[in-house]
Amino acid sequence: MNPRPSDLPAGPRPPRGPAVSARALLFSFLLVPLNAHFIVGSTWLDGGFTGGFPLLDNTLTVIFFLALLNWCLRKWRPRWAMRTGELLTVYVILGVSTSLIAVAWAFGGVLASVISFPFWFATPENRWEQLLWPNLPTWLTVGDRNVIEGFYAGHSTAYQWTVVRAWATPALWWTSFVTALMWVCLCLNSIVRRRWSDEEKLPFPLVTVPIQLADEHAGLLRNKLFWAGVLGCMLIEVWNLTARVTPGLPGLSFYFNLSSQLAAVHPWNSIPHPEINLTPWAFGLIYLLPLDMALSLFFFDLLWNVEYVLSAWFGWRVAGVSNFPYGEQQSAGGLLAIVAAFLWLDRHHLRRALRSALGLSPKLEGEDQEAFSYRIALLGALAGIIYLWWFLGRAGMSQWMAPSFLGLYFAVALGLSRLRAQVGTPVHSIVGMMPDSLLSNVVGTRALGATGLSILGLLKPYLLSQDNNPAPMQLEALKMAEGGKMERRRIALALAFVVPCTLLCYFWASLHYGYSLGMATEEADNSLYDATRWIFTDLDEKLRSPKGPDVAGSAAMGFGFIMTLVMMYLRLRFSAWPLHPAAFPICLSGYMEGLMVPLLVLWIFRSLLLRYGGLHAHRKGLSVFIGLLVGTAVIKLGQALFAWTIQSKWFLL
Repeated sequence: MNPRPSDLPAGPRPPRGPAVSARALLFSFLLVPLNAHFIVGSTWLDGGFTGGFPLLDNTLTVIFFLALLNWCLRKWRPRWAMRTGELLTVYVILGVSTSLIAVAWAFGGVLASVISFPFWFATPENRWEQLLWPNLPTWLTVGDRNVIEGFYAGHSTAYQWTVVRAWATPALWWTSFVTALMWVCLCLNSIVRRRWSDEEKLPFPLVTVPIQLADEHAGLLRNKLFWAGVLGCMLIEVWNLTARVTPGLPGLSFYFNLSSQLAAVHPWNSIPHPEINLTPWAFGLIYLLPLDMALSLFFFDLLWNVEYVLSAWFGWRVAGVSNFPYGEQQSAGGLLAIVAAFLWLDRHHLRRALRSALGLSPKLEGEDQEAFSYRIALLGALAGIIYLWWFLGRAGMSQWMAPSFLGLYFAVALGLSRLRAQVGTPVHSIVGMMPDSLLSNVVGTRALGATGLSILGLLKPYLLSQDNNPAPMQLEALKMAEGGKMERRRIALALAFVVPCTLLCYFWASLHYGYSLGMATEEADNSLYDATRWIFTDLDEKLRSPKGPDVAGSAAMGFGFIMTLVMMYLRLRFSAWPLHPAAFPICLSGYMEGLMVPLLVLWIFRSLLLRYGGLHAHRKGLSVFIGLLVGTAVIKLGQALFAWTIQSKWFLL
């Protein structure tokens, strides 16, 4: 039995009045530029601190301290205290804002450097002036070397009219693109919310944490077990800090990389990611998983490792996870199978929503309680898709490539939302499953053409690992609004408006740090440079050596698609089938493969706990593991703030 957020203790209904209030929105949107400045600065100075997890460090820490402040205000100034919905409003707005500009390898954090990199690093040797420049739209890039010199050389300032004017046009166009992208995701999430939340009653495991922190009736801040988890994490960090300055005092390590030990041991050196992650954060995330998902993730982690080891043993594997046994392609097929399956299973709801939107039938019962009516959601999604189609066409994509790209992108976004809602995956890194990789495999880079490949290169910041794609959090925000905690329409409009605000703040912060430090100097961390250089090195290779369709990779994709559909049929047909098909496509990421040990340990622990202690014992244990998550987040954010303050010398900027 897997507890849902609705199973948690429920107190009285919140007081009347808008939960998505003016003060909650004002506070949230004041945090957006501060948050952008800190995240971008942390990335430039120290490689970034957040990203790669569904629960973000800064967002979780802010809601924790706001809940603590609220607890004090209820005692001494009750009228000043924020309601549960107001705290959740801050949480989701800050979370979506963070997701849009997280780290360089996640969702969008490398955009500013991508649109200027090929113009600064073009040389007679690489011939990018002839190879790349003609295929890059001038309205989406900054190509004036006199303007971008300060961005790469540093010791300059972005607050000059020539700099602002050169960057303004691409910044506004990219802001419109990302806004439309997230608007379509929001409309699609609004359409499927009722089916997934009210009818299928998906558990939404990850919303348990913010609801427990924000809801005063949950009593989490009065729970000794919760504070034991928080203080336990802090004591571990205090011990490690002491060990760094005290000779002979051993530190406590919970993360082990076995690459060096296995480097010369054939075939075990073929394991894609030989790590063991025993951190409190990992245990906290895994405790939120449904039991069957924890077992399935362990099984498929083991299966992937066996596949790669046996492939190396028999000499079938050449190198990298992109070659035999084609793990990335199998995973991509599995994710597409999940999307196809839930679209088929939800076809009756989608048909009813479509008929309601077209006025062919009366509005569905409760439709007025959705973020948007089905008509507005459908028209909004179509308007966004039409704009994105026009945008990509103007940029240079062919008429068949643009809709293919958009169809695949939104299929993946919906798939991620479904995974988060159904299984609360600890991470949704999906390398090799985005439209650029799928199109390259199926039709080949030669068919995409030089211009199409170049546009995909510019779009790469939104086609990387998807660790922080905001679409799942949009759906979770609509779920958290249940029970009157928030007004769905208000929070949906706030989530739509926060996207352009965040992108503009991102460009401001990127130019501020770029012209101060210089991306090509030693003063800046090399993560931005490495990520951007990899993007254009990959693009350069594809343009110089175009290839046809990858028949073997496409076959592996088809195998993953069929295998996932078969497992889904078995799960629907036989109630005792133990493996969850959603685990198959998300296991081949570095972070996920490091979780094999805690997955097995917590599956055994929770099975025994639920068997002999029941749901009551599980709830008690939940408090401890939420404490582990909060304690880790507070420590990581505190360390990042300290490093950023020291390195940026903010009082001088």
